[in-house]
Amino acid sequence: MLNQNNMKTRILIFALLFITIGLSAQESIRIISYNVENLFDTKHDTLKNDNDFLPDGKYHWTYERYKTKLVNLARVISNIGQDQTPIIVGLCEVENQKCLRDLLIYGGLRKYGYQFIHEESPDQRGIDCALLYNGKMFRMLDAELIAVPMPPSERPTRDLVYSKGLIGSNDNDTLHVFMCHFPSQLGGTEATAHKREAARKILQQAIDKILRHNPQADILVMGDMNASPADYLTGMHNLMLNMEKEGKGTHKWEGKWSCLDQFFVSDHLLNRATPHIYDADWIQETDEKFTGTEPKRTYKGGFQYQDGYSDHLPIYIDIKL
Repeated sequence: MLNQNNMKTRILIFALLFITIGLSAQESIRIISYNVENLFDTKHDTLKNDNDFLPDGKYHWTYERYKTKLVNLARVISNIGQDQTPIIVGLCEVENQKCLRDLLIYGGLRKYGYQFIHEESPDQRGIDCALLYNGKMFRMLDAELIAVPMPPSERPTRDLVYSKGLIGSNDNDTLHVFMCHFPSQLGGTEATAHKREAARKILQQAIDKILRHNPQADILVMGDMNASPADYLTGMHNLMLNMEKEGKGTHKWEGKWSCLDQFFVSDHLLNRATPHIYDADWIQETDEKFTGTEPKRTYKGGFQYQDGYSDHLPIYIDIKL
C-alpha cells in the first residue's frame, strides 16, 4: 500500500508525463492574420480622426453595432481554430486597446487565454496593427513597434508589430513574427507605391538583422500588404503567390480577387509551413455587381449597415514543429 508521499510523487510523475506527451503530440501550430476592417469603439479620441465611427457619425456606429462586430469577429477566429488553439492572431485596423479587451471579453475568446501587443501608432485614423497571443504556447521573449517614417508631405502610416517567442516544448524553438499593414493604394497604385516601398525597406532591415545573427532563424511576416503577392523580401518566401494565380484571394475589387493579405516565411520554415485562406460561405455574400461571392462587410454600398464581418477574408498558416 502506497503511503501519502509516494502517492504524491506518482501523481506528479504522471502529470509531468502527460504534459510532455501533450507537447510532443502537437504536430503543428496555427497562426491567423486578419484585417478586421475598422474595428472602432464608439468613443471619440481627440487625437484621431474617428468621427465617422461615432453614434452621430456617418456610419451611425452605435454600441449595439460595435458589440455585434466583436461577436462576429470572434466567431470567425474561433471557427478557424476549431479544436486547435491559434497561438497568435494578427489583426489589422484596430483602434485601441479597449477594442482588443472587448474582443476578448464580449466576443467570446476567453477560452484561448489571449494576451495582446498593441500601442498607438501615428496613423491619423487610429487604425493599428495588434497581436493576440497565447502566453503558454508562445512564450514571449521580446516585442516592439517598428516605426515606418514617411516624408513630411505624406500622411503617417501604421507601425509594424514585432514579437519573438518560444514555441513547442523545446526552449530553442524561437519564432520571430512581424505583423504589417502597408500603406493603401488610395490615390492610385503607382502614385502610392513609394509609401509601400518605405515600409518594405524598414521591414527588410529588421529581417536582415535577425538573419545576420542566425541564418537559420524561423521568421514569419504576415498582414495586409495592400498589393498583389511578390517575392520582394530578401531571405523570405511569399506563400500566397500561387493562390492569386489560381484566382483565389482575400479581397475583391471590381470583380477581381487579390491576395492583399500574405504570409512570408524564411528558408528554415519553408518546408514546414502551409498557408490557407478561410473562405467559409457564411462570411461571404453574393457579389451583386459582378459574379460569384465577396466578403460580407459590416457596411454595404457605402453606409448601409448589415450584420457582416470585414471586407477581407482571413488567412491562417499551419507550421510543423
